[in-house]
Amino acid sequence: MSLYGDAIAAIRSVILIDERVKSQSQRLDRMADEIVALKERVIRLEAIIEVALQSRPAPRRRPVITDDRG
Repeated sequence: MSLYGDAIAAIRSVILIDERVKSQSQRLDRMADEIVALKERVIRLEAIIEVALQSRPAPRRRPVITDDRG
């Protein structure tokens, strides 16, 4: 290949790499948004569980029966 052909191939390669980087950057942004949304959902679930556990009545204990018949 000539010097001109090599230069064109290099420029084409750089353009393709740039497009791939932009595409990956967009995917990463979408994934970050999804992670934030999932984190918010987990926080809400934790809060619901915490409230449910706190509002649950304490378990009743059975009375201790002693035998006085010595």
